[in-house]
Amino acid sequence: RLWAPIIKELAGLTDNYSHDQAYTQYKKTREASVDELIKVAPRVKNVLMPDQRRKLPALVAAHLDPWYLKSIRSATVGGTAGGPFMFMGGGMGGPAVRAIHISR
Repeated sequence: RLWAPIIKELAGLTDNYSHDQAYTQYKKTREASVDELIKVAPRVKNVLMPDQRRKLPALVAAHLDPWYLKSIRSATVGGTAGGPFMFMGGGMGGPAVRAIHISR
């Protein structure tokens, strides 16, 4: 619901589009999607048992960590491993990655 309109708009840009305007739209949508993850991540973590959380791939586990999500919210650099977190930035090897320990 967040990305579909912006993807459609960006895909329809002509060769002489405004980079600043396109980037502003992308960044606004990126921040909104990370804000949604920040809201839902604690609920997702609470549903999972500790052994299930330990089995999560590092990229997925990072996206359940509020510190990590806040650190990538407005980031403008960094790669990603793709998948459902493709628009989040940071990701595998990105500058916002930090080691996390999920089990309690």
